[in-house]
Amino acid sequence: MDVHTDVAKQIDGIRKDPLASALNTADYKYSSATPRGWTFVGDSDEPLDQSIFDFVKPKSSAKKPHSQPVPKIVMTDSHAILEQFTEDEIWAIKEMLKSWQESAPTIEMEPTLHDRIKQLPQEKKTRKTIVIDQSIGERSDVFCEAERLNKSDILHLALADFMDKFE
Repeated sequence: MDVHTDVAKQIDGIRKDPLASALNTADYKYSSATPRGWTFVGDSDEPLDQSIFDFVKPKSSAKKPHSQPVPKIVMTDSHAILEQFTEDEIWAIKEMLKSWQESAPTIEMEPTLHDRIKQLPQEKKTRKTIVIDQSIGERSDVFCEAERLNKSDILHLALADFMDKFE
């Protein structure tokens, strides 16, 4: 096996010939003389922070018929899998997902109710009598019992959120 095949096997989604072509497109040339390997010969900066897939040329549409691919059924141990995408489509989908994951901002998860209660300040408490509808009181009782929460903590969070929004 040659070096192209070895490298192509380590990169998911590319074969030997497209890899060699992509490297040539990226201005790398292969030398079989000592020292053996790929050398950058381009006039501009070496594209070290680019994906090799940026240099892979799409297959010519002239070679493929314009009809829809016929889905194949692949049998695994006990399951039949319907392959509805061609290898090129799967590669394109993987590349889209990869670029979306790289460019997606990290999403900060909102803390859970239990986490928010744990973060409540331990200040001096005061007793306040409130009057609420019986149905809200019953819903609160059921919720707090099911979640094993203190009603005072729930009211504290609800009032704090209300005050932050309208104060």
